[in-house]
Amino acid sequence: MTIISSFESTPYDVLYVDQQISVRSADDGSVSLAGQLDLTNGDAVASALAGSRDAAGVVIVDVAELKFVDLYGLRTLAMLSDDPLGPPVRLRNVQPSLRRLLGLLSWSSFQIG
Repeated sequence: MTIISSFESTPYDVLYVDQQISVRSADDGSVSLAGQLDLTNGDAVASALAGSRDAAGVVIVDVAELKFVDLYGLRTLAMLSDDPLGPPVRLRNVQPSLRRLLGLLSWSSFQIG
């Protein structure tokens, strides 16, 4: 794990970084993932995202720069919606391949948009 610190002000705060993925939070309460989310880093990413909810209690994840995700990584994201009756995890900027996979799985834990 790498901790990055800087004295410069940026719109994103680093929540977690390893050799495969970068997790950052934005001022609007959303988080962005860049890299690969899989079995090797899913638990660490889940810990980093544990408190990432907007004012309405929704987890918003920008996955535009997510290059690879396996089933464990998807499960990691799905578990952010800890209440089955609560709001789903909202994914933004979903690539066509991930959109297709989510359509095949039809998990109610995710909302695309």
